[in-house]
Amino acid sequence: MTFLQQTAHQLFEKHGPSMDDVWVILPTRRAVSVFLEYLANESETPFLAPHTLAVDDFITRAAGVQLIDSVSLIFELYDVFRVIDPQVEFEQFIGWASVLLADFERIDQYLINTSHLFEYLTAAKAIERWNLELPSGAKPLTQTPGTSRYFRLFENLQTAYHALHTRLNDQGLAYRGMAYRLLAENVETLIRDNTAYEKVYFVGFNALSRAEEHMIRVLVDAQKAELFWDVDTYYMDNTAQEAGDFLRKYRDNGWFFTKADRERQENNLAGTPKNIRVVGVANASMQAKVAGKIYKEWEAARGAGRGAWGADESPSAPGSTPQALKTAIVLADESLLVPVLYALDESVTDLNVTMGLSLRSSLLFTLIDTLFEMQRTVHEFRDRDGQERRIPKFHHRHVVKVLNHPFIKQYERIRELMTPEETASNGETRPPEPLFQWISKTIVKEQRVYLTEKEIRALGNDDPLIRVLFSRWPNEEPLRAIQALYDLIELLRDVYRTSQDAIEIEYLYLFFSLLKQLETTLDTVQQTNRNGGEGSPPVTVRSFRQFLYELIRQTSIPFTSEGNSRLQVMGMLETRALDFERVIILSVNEGILPQSRRLNSLIPFDISLEMGLPTYREQEAVMAYHFYRLLQRAEEVVLLHTTSPDAYGNSKGEPSRFIRQIEYELVPKARGLIRLSRPTVRFGPAGSEQIADVSELHVPKTDGILTDLRKLLTDPKRGIYPSYVNQFVSCSMRFYFSRIVGISEEDDIEEKMGAIDFGNWLHKVLERLDKEYRLKGKPVSEPLIIQLLDEEFSSTMKGRVVESGMNLLLYDLAKRLMLDFQRQQSSLVGLEVIGSEQTLDTFLAVPIDTGETLSVRIAGKIDRIERFGDQIRIIDYKTGKVDLPSRTPENLAEKLLNDGQSDKMRQVWLYKYLALKNISLYGGLPRDNNRQVIYPAVGMPVEAGFYSFRDLKGGFRSNPVTFGRDETAAEYIAESENLLRTMVQKMISQAVSFQKTDNLETCKYCDYKKICGR
Repeated sequence: MTFLQQTAHQLFEKHGPSMDDVWVILPTRRAVSVFLEYLANESETPFLAPHTLAVDDFITRAAGVQLIDSVSLIFELYDVFRVIDPQVEFEQFIGWASVLLADFERIDQYLINTSHLFEYLTAAKAIERWNLELPSGAKPLTQTPGTSRYFRLFENLQTAYHALHTRLNDQGLAYRGMAYRLLAENVETLIRDNTAYEKVYFVGFNALSRAEEHMIRVLVDAQKAELFWDVDTYYMDNTAQEAGDFLRKYRDNGWFFTKADRERQENNLAGTPKNIRVVGVANASMQAKVAGKIYKEWEAARGAGRGAWGADESPSAPGSTPQALKTAIVLADESLLVPVLYALDESVTDLNVTMGLSLRSSLLFTLIDTLFEMQRTVHEFRDRDGQERRIPKFHHRHVVKVLNHPFIKQYERIRELMTPEETASNGETRPPEPLFQWISKTIVKEQRVYLTEKEIRALGNDDPLIRVLFSRWPNEEPLRAIQALYDLIELLRDVYRTSQDAIEIEYLYLFFSLLKQLETTLDTVQQTNRNGGEGSPPVTVRSFRQFLYELIRQTSIPFTSEGNSRLQVMGMLETRALDFERVIILSVNEGILPQSRRLNSLIPFDISLEMGLPTYREQEAVMAYHFYRLLQRAEEVVLLHTTSPDAYGNSKGEPSRFIRQIEYELVPKARGLIRLSRPTVRFGPAGSEQIADVSELHVPKTDGILTDLRKLLTDPKRGIYPSYVNQFVSCSMRFYFSRIVGISEEDDIEEKMGAIDFGNWLHKVLERLDKEYRLKGKPVSEPLIIQLLDEEFSSTMKGRVVESGMNLLLYDLAKRLMLDFQRQQSSLVGLEVIGSEQTLDTFLAVPIDTGETLSVRIAGKIDRIERFGDQIRIIDYKTGKVDLPSRTPENLAEKLLNDGQSDKMRQVWLYKYLALKNISLYGGLPRDNNRQVIYPAVGMPVEAGFYSFRDLKGGFRSNPVTFGRDETAAEYIAESENLLRTMVQKMISQAVSFQKTDNLETCKYCDYKKICGR
């Protein structure tokens, strides 16, 4: 029999059907509903139920006050402070107002002597000014306007507290703690001497505030009240168990605990059989999946007429069907409500949700939050024309995030917003694509870090939604923001109508109601300002956001469902006074259950302790009681926790202390009645026992892969380049992902110029200098170089800001490097540029193990081909570090074929081979891709190497690869081709799989390291 069932039975036996003036006070409204169900079952005929209320409802009703809403309360407090200190700034006030109101709440609930407390607090802050805690020799804190305001705040707390009480009393209003204090101070006239309260029963309480204690003491002494405690021997008789801290205190005081209370004390925790499973999973959302799976298994076992763990269920009476066991899924982290509801099987329809769906959990809130964040991070830039006018621009990350929001994408689909069909420069027709998708791609492609309203509207074809989303909200005009949100709701109506998501539609209605409430409040404030009223704050968009978020935090969608459903989904506080046969508790992690040891308060911990205010110690004791009380009458218990520290932030991958207490204290005390197990969760297909091992990841060369590989090697427009070869040698798995499968990293915008972008920018400038000037014999000057740097920066990095920060430093570095390179080039007498960005290629016959011979294309794109004296130079520009050996390595073949660190040497080796091969085939070097123009070079020595911009003084860094002291061009070609055949045969061999490298340094900057588990 449950606790509320026992209580209902005892009260009915005592009073019978005559309960007109009987009051039953319970911790929660859910407990009220359950109690009334049990009470109704006590009689076969109708009778008038007693006045049954949740404690908060009872307090406000008995005190005869109306609770004030949170936003109005903040305005009232601000008006109070404006009278005390006219210099108080509203935006700063709003940051600590909610903390102060929470302190006032605690002060009133615990009937603290406010004069004593605030004098104590003021004195403590005065001592703080003396800097006594600073180490010797440290510079004392100087008095500033900020520190003066800080200390003045504490000096004014007592005045503000009494002034707020007076203002609210005059209006018949109160906040929650104030209502408790009012009733406690007037309990004799309001309840004790009031004939409407014949008898008051307080049922299922644990930690009473001082106001509650005083009220109950007065009523008990007048024999008008009784208490029904739900206690267990395990924590009542164990002084080390914090779950019983409050109850032991009441028992030892004597007047709260009667002989009947001691007789009602049960030994359910350690004296009844229980099956407890402790399950750890990797992250928070996995808990929901496991909870849904366990409940499904329980229901399947129940349907088969068996218990949750396979034991036959005993019918409640001969011939009756198995009883429907009540189950609770309890969320210590209430943000898991939606994942839990989605994780339940579709067949689960008989459930009741006693907690609300927070508006913060909605898709609508994520959109609103992104819009506010986008407005908050707007950057202003000076007009490029030199005027003082500043232009606001939105950051690309927020723009793209807004455009990718599900509601915005749905709007795009409903309105059929598409880009027009385009014809590319190569004649190909680009089909239309979704407009917002195209905008996001364009922003990334053109590297637009910041965008103006005008630029976004131009990209979005001036669509109404684009205008609403990306209009600037001046900080001083919050009503503009409200109007923009109204316009957004109006435009998204079609989205809600199409999606037919009942929850999101309810969210939209709630949000609209909140906007109306805030608009009315702001209108009143502005009207007061226009009439010359004092104390009315200048509300800004920033403070409006804080108001709105405070309302959203308090707003949730209540569920309408059957209270007596088999499954109850609830938060930890909603379980008070309720009992269940089967319990699943999620997030049983230290820092969540119980919560972290922190109390957001302006009152220091030692002063709270001295004055008798609750601290984290009391909070932990309260949560321990709720936890163990929930387990008292449960038969099947599952405790889910996360094992990853990242699941709940820092250091929260640790199981709750409650799990350790059960294992080392409760289980031994139960003497075999409690079975504790720790099952392992495995995700995968049913019956699958094999766990994938990524430590030895490799990809065998199937027939399909070999076909793709052959196409790559033999395609006249593809083939293998030095970069391909370097990829294959350093890590064949990376070669497979990049060149065979075609996996590429998603494009993103980098606000700071990266090493690749920096190198590409300089390459573009060098290419233009060679093609447009040096190849045509035109002079190159330093002003020309600076001009080209500016032009290429503007075209390749359109959205990047170069006026400040790292980009400015890199810009200056690029200018210096390019000018130094030009001076070095000018000093080389007789230097002639032959080609720029020229592709050299050849075809190599490679016999393979199937007996075929493949014609493999070997190619390389050369940054520059030059002649210096009688020597042909094949040049590659490098803005990064260049490491080349000073002479030919002894194990040359091994280095070229298998050493991933020899990538630079391998590149210039292949460049020299391609140059010599083309000279041998065509009598010189091609100066165009069709080989119509050949630069004669037969008999001329050829070298390949680098110009390193990290070491311009080092000049030309040449290829160290030689195959003999006096080798000829033909010998170099022949030796190179032998090595290339060996490499291609290894690439195409079916016996050699693609494997990830053993050199972890190679993986450090690899795009595919996460796929490989590194």
